[in-house]
Amino acid sequence: MTLIDRTAYPKFKQFPNPKELAELYTPQSAEIKFAKSKTKSHEGFLSFMVMLKSFQRLGYFPHPELVPIAVIKHLRSCLKLQDWVKAIPSERQRYTYLQAIRDYLKVKQYNKTGQRLIAALVAEAAEVKDHPADLINVAIEELVKERYELPAFSTLDRLIRHIRSMVNNRLFVLCSEGLSINEQIYLDQLLAVTNNEVDENATLNLLKSPPKSAKLSGMKLLQSKFDVLMTFGDAKRLLQSIAITKVRHFAAQARALDISEFQDINLPKRRTLLLCLLYEAQVNTRDYLVDMFIKRILKIQNNAKQRLQELRDKHLTETSELLATFGQGSANNVFARLCF
Repeated sequence: MTLIDRTAYPKFKQFPNPKELAELYTPQSAEIKFAKSKTKSHEGFLSFMVMLKSFQRLGYFPHPELVPIAVIKHLRSCLKLQDWVKAIPSERQRYTYLQAIRDYLKVKQYNKTGQRLIAALVAEAAEVKDHPADLINVAIEELVKERYELPAFSTLDRLIRHIRSMVNNRLFVLCSEGLSINEQIYLDQLLAVTNNEVDENATLNLLKSPPKSAKLSGMKLLQSKFDVLMTFGDAKRLLQSIAITKVRHFAAQARALDISEFQDINLPKRRTLLLCLLYEAQVNTRDYLVDMFIKRILKIQNNAKQRLQELRDKHLTETSELLATFGQGSANNVFARLCF
């Protein structure tokens, strides 16, 4: 799935069904009257109407050649125009038409003011959100709300990535500056290399290692790992300036990198990503330990219940046998007395 597909940026459906065509692209009488007042030919009339209905559907003016043929055919039919009437305006006509349509729909052209508007909002959202698609959706929602024409998706994408990068870099620097010398050394040593060869026993591998089984040996290994991780101290206290959603994203980003890839990242970002990964490892390891402990207790409890039931069944059998023996002996005594 591409980035644009993960956003709310409007796109044409290439093969709309008849119901969609009727609901989304059928012109109203007022729109037809308005279009006729702004055009002088059948081609201009159709081109104008295609631009108007396209904008109403998308919130921006697509290139005429990108409009689905089904949409053009539907409008041509609604306007009772011949099949030979084309819907491609000249550049001059297109400029004139889009200005008229903006005025008619009371929308503003995307400009520096609109850019500043969404830049401030996206910068605020980027403190919590990190995926470009989420930030693009924030920008789209605000532009629609403020009656702005949407810019090209590539324009939005470049702006959002730039703002996101600025916000993240500020967070990286802020987090990195909060580290003590010993904490910086600890994080840097996670990526230690020896003789230009990657140390396969680096603690970075320990941070990424999955939990062992819930057996006693697995619990001991996990406890040992937790003790090693906690020699750094509680990493959470150093991440107070970063939203937990961003911490998770940075940790996921760090988890996908190997030691050599980390070396190519600037120092503040590298240390912040490692710190987020360390924090996640501390939390997950502690949670795994708790889960393992609970599983072992439940297993012990279940085994005890099973053993208790076995003992009860055994004692019940013995008691039944004793009672049967006692009953048989009593019957024999009674028979003997009757005989004498």
